[in-house]
This record gives sequence, C-alpha cells and structure tokens, in this order.
Amino acid sequence: MYHRWISRDIIGGNSALDLVNTVSGWGDDPEDWIPDVGSFLAWAARSKLLNTHESSEAARQATASPAAADRVLASLKELRFSLWHLVDALEHGKPPKPAHLSVLNDWARRLALSQHLAFRRHKMHFALHPEVSVLDTPGLRVTATALTFLMDPPATRIKTCPGGGCGWKFIDKSKNQSRRWCDMAVCGNLEKARHYRSRKVPGARNGDRRV
Repeated sequence: MYHRWISRDIIGGNSALDLVNTVSGWGDDPEDWIPDVGSFLAWAARSKLLNTHESSEAARQATASPAAADRVLASLKELRFSLWHLVDALEHGKPPKPAHLSVLNDWARRLALSQHLAFRRHKMHFALHPEVSVLDTPGLRVTATALTFLMDPPATRIKTCPGGGCGWKFIDKSKNQSRRWCDMAVCGNLEKARHYRSRKVPGARNGDRRV
C-alpha cells in the first residue's frame, strides 16, 4: 500500500528512528512504508535527508539506473533492520547482536570514506564528497546521526508506541517522560476508540493498524 508521507509522520526525534519508523507493526505483522524507490525518495525528502535539488537529482538517477536504485534501497533496508535491533536492545538494556553492529560498522566505514572537511559560515564541518551518489546520501546521513545517537543515547527516553499495529520508536522529550504515543491524534485516539468499542460491544475487534 502506497503511503503519502506528511510532516506528522516524522516523529522519531532522530533520523535513525525515523528510518526505523518506515515500518509499522515491527515484530507483529510488519508493513513496509517504503516498498519501492519512489516511496523511499518521498520519505527522504519529507525527512529532510534530501533537499529539493537533491531529490530531483535522485529521481533522475533512479530513472536512469533502476537496478542501481534498487540496490541502494535494499542496502538501506538492511541498515533499517539492524538499527531497529540496536535501538531495541538499548531501550530494553540488552546487549546488541554482533551481526547488527557489523551492518552499522560497514555503513560507518562508508561514511568515513565519503566525507571531507569543509569550511562554511565561519566553521569547519564534515560534508559528503560531491562525487557521492545522491541516492546514497540519505543512508549516509542517517548513519551520521545514528552513530551520535547510539553512542550517547537517552536510553531511558527511548520509547515504543503501544498502538495496535504501530510499534514506532521515538525519543520522549517531555519533562516528566510521560509521552506514550507516537502521535496522540493517531494512535492515542485510535486506542481510545478501541477501548470505547470494547466497553460498548463485547468481543469487539482490536486489530486496526496505524494508517
């Protein structure tokens, strides 16, 4: 099912979590929200991992070389799978599996080889080499934020939305760490409606998923 990405879908608080959240229903009945290159590029633009010019160039490259674009998407999904397991391990205080660390380490090496030191606005910063394919840019930018996040994670603030068929992860930035839902207007209200139906209609189904 094609999903039209909107700003309120980007709720993770970090692009690594936003990538993880391109799947709903992790561990239950997962649904991939970036099943093809077009939806992946739409998500990357909405997540601000690609600017307008980069999005246009990425679309052009994907059209010119569909096989290469498919390989990029497959690699990104491998990163997504490993990030979910790494974040979940941190959230629950468990050691991560070496295989998932290995995937992120591979991306970290790619990132290191893709960067150079640049000077802009009176500051030194790392930027991607101009010759890096714009199709690879979202994954590299996710990797950069993932490394910072995972090495110094607000572990007690990582939460998983309990909404039926959701399972999205986010950083709870509320002062008293009381945030429960990915979006109160989505999963929160759906849960209220389910609770209401279950009280009014014995045996009512509780299986609606995040849409």
